[in-house]
Amino acid sequence: MEFPLKTCVEVTIAFPTGPRWLFFATPQLLNDVGDTVAGGSARVHLGELHMIVLSELNAATIDAVLRDLHKAGELERRTLAF
Repeated sequence: MEFPLKTCVEVTIAFPTGPRWLFFATPQLLNDVGDTVAGGSARVHLGELHMIVLSELNAATIDAVLRDLHKAGELERRTLAF
């Protein structure tokens, strides 16, 4: 099994309305998981709002993305109720 920061990081955030969740994934993870397209080997992912793809996962980058989403007023919309 790979070290988690190379594939996916889940984040839970406390909002006044209750906890909400999102996750960060790498392109490699998306290449390795997901349903295959009928008749082929390509993987399909439906670009959910609570999924953010980063080329590399580290605490500083994740924090920066979360802060940018918050600043833009998008953080709650980009999460799911927990």
